[in-house]
Amino acid sequence: MATKSRKRFLCIDCDVDTGKAYEFYFIKTELWLSVMPSIAGMLCIGCLEDRLGRMLRTDDFTDASINSPHHGQKSMRLLSRLGYAS
Repeated sequence: MATKSRKRFLCIDCDVDTGKAYEFYFIKTELWLSVMPSIAGMLCIGCLEDRLGRMLRTDDFTDASINSPHHGQKSMRLLSRLGYAS
């Protein structure tokens, strides 16, 4: 069970800790709101893609610094969607 401070990082669909999985990112608000009722909450990459019905593309992400490969650790799955890994 996640501690209270970690609960905000849990994927709404599968309960994976997105912070510990290194899947913390920002996508375009319109895209997020197309699969989520509000901007609140977290989804791991897999659950977001399941909701979208497709894989994320580089142009789905914002230019926020958190999406930079130099801003903290990132999963290989996230790096590949950001266009930094194959």
